[in-house]
Amino acid sequence: MQTTTITDMTTSADAIGSGSLLSAQSHAAQIDTSLRGKTSKGPGCVNCTEMGVGFSYGLGVVLSGNWVLQNPMFGGYSAVEASLPSEKIAIAVAVTYTEAAFDDPAGVPNQALELFKIIGAVAAPADAPPLSR
Repeated sequence: MQTTTITDMTTSADAIGSGSLLSAQSHAAQIDTSLRGKTSKGPGCVNCTEMGVGFSYGLGVVLSGNWVLQNPMFGGYSAVEASLPSEKIAIAVAVTYTEAAFDDPAGVPNQALELFKIIGAVAAPADAPPLSR
């Protein structure tokens, strides 16, 4: 996200979500939802969560409802590039933080993820990203 544009992020999200970068078998493994319901929240970690319908890991991606996304957060930045393959929608969001944002010892929430949920709900009201993690 530090060396790309929002347009490139949307293009990447579309390619990853559609599976066009992988074989059908590899893409099926990438978006497999078998971790849902098999993990628990890490104590004291604002960005750690149980794997469920709202938020679970695939191979190199996060799965949120029917959305396929990546949500990097590091070095004062956070971002989301997401795809809803069934509707051919791709969304990219990038956020920067001030130094004061990191004063909370519990961690900084990924604000790009929160913005993505709002935008995704407008873009696909019938298949909005789940609001809870």
